[in-house]
Order: sequence, then structure tokens, then C-alpha cells
Amino acid sequence: MTEAQRRRGLTCVLASMGVIGVNVGLFHPLIALSLEARGHGTTVIGLNAATPFIAAILGVPLLPRVVARLGLVRVLILAAVIDIAAVFGFMAVDDAAAWFVLRFVMGIGMLMHWAGSEIWINAAITDEHRGKIVGLNGALFSAGMACGPIVLGTVGTQGPAPFLISVAILAGSGLPFLFAFGCTPAARHERSTNLRSAVARAPTAMLSGLVQGIAVLALFSQLPIWGVRQGLGEASAVTLLTALVIGGAVAPLPIGWLADHVNRRLLLILTGVVLLAMTLALPLAAGDVVALWIVLLVWGGAGSGLYTLALVRLGEVFRPDQLGAATAAYVMTTHIGSIAGPILLGSGMDLWGAQGLVLVTVGSMGAFTLFGLWRYLTRPDGRLSAGP
Repeated sequence: MTEAQRRRGLTCVLASMGVIGVNVGLFHPLIALSLEARGHGTTVIGLNAATPFIAAILGVPLLPRVVARLGLVRVLILAAVIDIAAVFGFMAVDDAAAWFVLRFVMGIGMLMHWAGSEIWINAAITDEHRGKIVGLNGALFSAGMACGPIVLGTVGTQGPAPFLISVAILAGSGLPFLFAFGCTPAARHERSTNLRSAVARAPTAMLSGLVQGIAVLALFSQLPIWGVRQGLGEASAVTLLTALVIGGAVAPLPIGWLADHVNRRLLLILTGVVLLAMTLALPLAAGDVVALWIVLLVWGGAGSGLYTLALVRLGEVFRPDQLGAATAAYVMTTHIGSIAGPILLGSGMDLWGAQGLVLVTVGSMGAFTLFGLWRYLTRPDGRLSAGP
């Protein structure tokens, strides 16, 4: 590729990530609140939110080979088509069991878009600018997510309007790739790179994907429920997600810049410490809207930092022909956390009330911080060989 082609391809991916973020920010709370309105408990809501991540985990081992066969552009366009079909299914069938099947289908499209985009970005950039570009990607995605709850709060959860808006957004996420043919990096993959080898080479980064699913992504189904149980109205509870994702939109760029200038492993651990502190502060801020927004802004920023720094670390450790499989493995760990997260948070709130969300999150972030510190102190060189 020429430099112009490389930049055009990256522009298409980044634009699509910003658009798809809007749908993620809209669709997760839409389904959660729709199920609660139908009388389902938070455990059922959590299981439904976990379903697309189960689909993604099952599909991850095949993804590098699918990308190598079809090419990144076709995979990403197909992802939008699959998700659009699933959303039309939600509109056609008003049955909780069928909604589990449809969430599973959406999980396949989500995997293809998420992992395909990350493979593209990490393979197309140099290590010198890796933190900034990955940070920009995270910022655009989070900015889109910030818009999702606003859109949902405006149109409401009733009727076909929010689903039709979701269809339009998904179509917009696939549109940039019509201009990206001939601009993709080589989609090679090394078969020996799998989840086990990825965890062995970058364990703290992989663990951050797991806890991000538990402590950050799961909040998009359970935080509005937590807000309602704290006495907030439905619209106000949904807008709590806006605070979370605004923080996630602002933080990746400075965090990515720092990642290009300081020890990346230590920075990853520090973001975990910040996230743990914000979790502990959440119940203290629950009675004050301003304090609650501040906590969630910082929480969202630290959560996006985990994502940004883990991807930067993967690009640092793995060779280009290993990046596809390593990125897929990272997506798998994130999705495992995203399966466990809604279930654990939902069950925690069923058992211990609203503060069950805090207890589960503190446990996961505390474990990550302790492991990261232990690993950093016992392996101070900060890098494992990725091969010759």
C-alpha cells in the first residue's frame, strides 16, 4: 500500500468505529430496559446481555481464517448486514426467548466488526504512533457511545423508533468500507498463536480484557437498573451512561499519547487502580448527582484506558503475522468478561440490592490490580519475546 492508501483505510475504520459506538450505547440499555418493562429480573437481563458475547467467543477461533479468506473489507461490511437483520428480528418478534437468539446473531456481527477493526488498526500502524492511533480509535468509539443513551433518552424505549434508528446507524457503520477496497493491510495469521500463547506473552493485557468486560462493558446493561434502584427516573438512569462514555471518549487520546512516552505496563496497572478507586467511591456519590457524574466520568476514562493500553501492548509484543490471532484472543477474553459481568452484576444486585454492583466490581478490579503489580515486580523487563 501507498501511504495515501494506508491513511484512507485507517480513516474508514476510525469513522466506522465512531458510528458503531452510537449503536452500542443505544442498543444495550434499550434491550435491558425493554426486558425490565416486561417484568424480567436483572439476572435474566444479565443473561440476555451476555448472549452476544457467548456467540463471539464461539466464533473467535475461526475469525483469523475468515479474515484471511474474505479480506477485512468484506468481513466488516458483512458484520453490518448481520446486525441489521438481527435488529429487524427484534422488531418482528416480541418474545423473550427469541430475543436471546437474536442477541446471539448480533454477537457474530459484533465480533466481526470489533475484532476486524482492531486487527486492521494494529497491523496498519507503526509502534512509534501506536498509542495515539489506538487512543483515537477508542475516543471515537466512546464518543459514539456517549451519543447512544442521549438518542435513546430522546426517542424512548417504546415502539419501533429506537430499533429503526439502530438500523440506520448500523448501515452507516458499514458505508465507509465501500471506499476502503485496496486499502487493507495484509490479513496474514500464524496458526500457532492462540489464547494460551497470547495469555503467556501478555498476561496483564489479556486479564485487563477480562476485567473490562466485568467492570465496564457490563455496566451498559446494569447501570441504568442500578440508577432506577437508587431512586432515579428511567431517563435519568439512562443518562448515567452518558457520563460513563464521555469519560471514555476524552481519556483515550491523552492515555494513548502517554503510552508512547512511558512504561506501558505500569500505565495499564495505574488505570486499574483508578478504576478500583472510582468503584469504591460510587456508593458515596449516589446521593449527589454532580459527584455521581464525576465518578462515572473518571470511571469511563479509566475503563477506556484499559482497552487502549491492552491493544497497544499487543502491538508491542506480537509480530504482524501474529497480531490477528492475538487480537482475536484479546477479544475472546473481553467477551468472557462481558458474559460473566452482566450475570455477576445482575446476580449481585438480586442478592445484595443495588450495592451488589459495587461488590462485584471491587472484587474484579482488586484482583486485576494485585496481579498486575505482582507481574510487574517479578518481570520488570516488561516484555516477553514474540519470536525472531
